[in-house]
Amino acid sequence: MAETLDTELLDKIRLVSPGTKLRKALEEIIDAELGVLIVFIDENELKANSNVFQSGFRIDCPFSPERLYELSKMDGAIVLDENVNRILAANVHLVPDQYIQTSETGTRHRTAERVAKQFEKMVIAISKRRSIVTLYYKDKKHIFEDINFVLTRVAQTINALEKFRETFDNDLELLNLREIEGNVTLDFVCEILIRGIEIRDISNSVLLNIVELGSEGRLSSLRLREVLKDLNEIMTLMILDYSKKELSEEEARTVLENMWGLEYKLTAFSKILGYDATNMHQVSETQVYPRGYRILRREIHIPMSVSQNVVKSFRTIGNLAKSDVSRLERVDGIGTKRAKAILRALKGIRKKRG
Repeated sequence: MAETLDTELLDKIRLVSPGTKLRKALEEIIDAELGVLIVFIDENELKANSNVFQSGFRIDCPFSPERLYELSKMDGAIVLDENVNRILAANVHLVPDQYIQTSETGTRHRTAERVAKQFEKMVIAISKRRSIVTLYYKDKKHIFEDINFVLTRVAQTINALEKFRETFDNDLELLNLREIEGNVTLDFVCEILIRGIEIRDISNSVLLNIVELGSEGRLSSLRLREVLKDLNEIMTLMILDYSKKELSEEEARTVLENMWGLEYKLTAFSKILGYDATNMHQVSETQVYPRGYRILRREIHIPMSVSQNVVKSFRTIGNLAKSDVSRLERVDGIGTKRAKAILRALKGIRKKRG
């Protein structure tokens, strides 16, 4: 399962992505086949740690790609402020704590990782030999890959995600009909929820690459946004519908968050919904009766407060489908016009059979 992305790390990657002034400077350094080590730290911390940031000379001038490129021709590290607005120093000899663990082998990258860990700041290292940009931030590391390779991988992943979302939406259409007919089994509900979690997990894995693409990833970002559109809302409503225990919206969202870490197994998802099914057979044999939140909110666009009144009165969407205008009108918030709209929508779902 994909872990939740570190938003701080994403913010640092954005600073180095295509379209930024910093990225322009780094590309010029790579083209010139130079190596460089850049530390991003507050000026006060720089002054307070002269034992680590030794020798060199103060620059204290506005940042520009051209200035950074010229300074990279010298030995030693370059120090910038954390907002990449000013160049503070150059030709700096770094002496971080040698007891800090590092997995790197090259001197420049070992130093970069140790400084990042010691001060919990961003450090960038470019290998002269490999021409690769490596970003260190606190105890994390990110290597920037060839942009054309990343573009291709992102496009392929989003193509797959769009197909997954199409399947997800088709399953929801089928679920609509089964709910009205009172023919929903727990395994079908869990399969749809698993599909939604898979979409989210894969999206997390590609989001980092889209951020890495910067201005080159705008189209991919828009496509991913469409894939994820309303996904959390739909799944929250499904949890409200199918949880064995009646939940509040906040509780349903908590259940959804807990689903991110589950294995893609029907029994695991049935358990988190409150059912005792211990094997596949029990999950597939368990009949479930939705309360109707998803259809009322997504298909008929009834406000949640009114939907709650409807669910309280009818208990299941199946009971609601057998109702009539006069009974619906007794529900607080449902007038004649809205009652007719609800029954008309439910009848329309039935007509989609076959």
